[in-house]
Amino acid sequence: MELTLTKKYKTYHVDLKSTVCLAIPYNYNGDQPNFHYAPKGEAHPYQDGSFVGEAINGVGCDVMVLNQNVHCTGTHTECAGHIYDEDIFINDILAPDFILSELISVSPVHWSETEENYHCDVQDIEWVITREMIENKVSSSTDGLVIRTLPNSKDKLTKKYHPGNTPFFTADAVRYINKLGIIHWVVDLPTIDKYDDDGRLGNHHLYFERLAPYKKTITEFAFIPEHIHDGQYFMKIEIPPMQLDAAPSRPFLFNFMED
Repeated sequence: MELTLTKKYKTYHVDLKSTVCLAIPYNYNGDQPNFHYAPKGEAHPYQDGSFVGEAINGVGCDVMVLNQNVHCTGTHTECAGHIYDEDIFINDILAPDFILSELISVSPVHWSETEENYHCDVQDIEWVITREMIENKVSSSTDGLVIRTLPNSKDKLTKKYHPGNTPFFTADAVRYINKLGIIHWVVDLPTIDKYDDDGRLGNHHLYFERLAPYKKTITEFAFIPEHIHDGQYFMKIEIPPMQLDAAPSRPFLFNFMED
């Protein structure tokens, strides 16, 4: 199945059968990835008097009540409402569009190995992703950027992130991403900022301040399978219609051909 679309006066043929999902399946009954030691997401049957929302032996029906931390326990897409005291909702920001995107892979380095900057103190042994890494791999503007960190094991599906194992981006890297004109940014990390920067979220503010009225998004906690090669794709991001700053999401990549 093929979809033909036009972007910036160019025609593309998107292979809909080539789709690959970048979301981590949310396992309510098992392990989940975790950031900041957040409580696990849970699902339990709704109860009201004698009614229990659970299908047992062909009788009844499942009516599950969910409790989950959208930002800290699974793949999600957020908007500027995450950092601004305004009613900016992801459901209003993210359109169901096909986004021309670039997938790149980078290997974080210790802070001591770069001369780039950040907005607060960083220890020499902390891991960072630099402008230089991105500059060497992305040289032209696209609307979407997907960044896979190496090594890329399946441990990321249930990884517990703490200050010692959470890479983040230098401020120079974020400024370069802005220069590229990126609108939709996907990472396989729980955050683009340092694990603890005293609540400043400096990289988030750098990224979101560039484009009013806040059309940008960041997708965090993605997982990019090994068999997907670096290069250009079309991306589509699905979310439920939630009036929140962020929502659980499913980013998809599609192969395409250009006329």
